[in-house]
Amino acid sequence: MRRTIISLAIGVLLPFSASYADISEGLASNAPTVDVLSEALAHCLYEDAGTVVNNCTTADIDTLMSNVAAVNKNLLDSFVTAGIESGLDPVALVEAAIRAGANPELVAQAAILAGADPTDVAQATAAGGQPQGTGLGTTPSQTGNAISPPSFGSNAGNGGGGNPSPT
Repeated sequence: MRRTIISLAIGVLLPFSASYADISEGLASNAPTVDVLSEALAHCLYEDAGTVVNNCTTADIDTLMSNVAAVNKNLLDSFVTAGIESGLDPVALVEAAIRAGANPELVAQAAILAGADPTDVAQATAAGGQPQGTGLGTTPSQTGNAISPPSFGSNAGNGGGGNPSPT
């Protein structure tokens, strides 16, 4: 029983350690990021008859980003870019890179520059309609009640009297 458990543990951990070795060796040899990514995900991202086949799961992408982060966290944004250019899911790449310790703003920016939809990979901004009680025609202490301007000729503000000028 003990041998079975140990065999299973080694069988499960071996692919992860092998992929980590591929990534660290590729980065140490200054190979292009796309080549390192292609080697690390060769089991799920490959070309068949001129068509890119992408069978990579979120777990595959998480493992890749964790292994890259173990070598150098500053490279995560370049792997996001290479992954998007290779046809991987931008949302999965960005989320995996953030979980691996990347700066969320830099990773989102890299994804957008690589062609990802900004609404998918970046946090929503504070842009939008004005909250109730602000804007033209209301005062800050009121909650959306419109202020009526004084009628013409009421001497409001002493701005020249209340008589219209002849034209």
